[in-house]
Amino acid sequence: MDYIATVRSLATRGRRILPYVVAILLVSAAVLFAVSCSGSTVAFSNDSTVQTLNIEVAATPEERAQGLMGYESLPADSGMLFDFQGDVSSAFWMKDTSIPLSIAFVDSSGKIISIHDLEPFDETPVKPQGEYRYAIEANRGWFSAHGIAPGFRVSIDI
Repeated sequence: MDYIATVRSLATRGRRILPYVVAILLVSAAVLFAVSCSGSTVAFSNDSTVQTLNIEVAATPEERAQGLMGYESLPADSGMLFDFQGDVSSAFWMKDTSIPLSIAFVDSSGKIISIHDLEPFDETPVKPQGEYRYAIEANRGWFSAHGIAPGFRVSIDI
């Protein structure tokens, strides 16, 4: 058996199909990237308006404890959703958070129960009266600039 001829034959075939393999890998990578970038959103609505916010989700206790601490900026129309996976009454504060934020507290039925503006590095506890399921942080003034107020309904697409 002529091993050199066999190896040359395989190499020739490999060179012929290599562009197709590379193309398939590139297309697969692009599709996976597009799917991963689709992101999560929250839609706020009342009878006359709907506004959307792109969100990062903090679902675990570690993610919720970290929140936006250490972030230097937050893109426009972006925020963070804290999902407590049940009703809570714990407070938020701005320790180690340098971005001015607004926070909306949302009850388990999906209704905003209160919105508060927060100051960077302020350690004053902030919470609504009563229990809530979600908290949504955005750049300070985002909710008021978009006409969003307590009573709006929230639809979460994670």
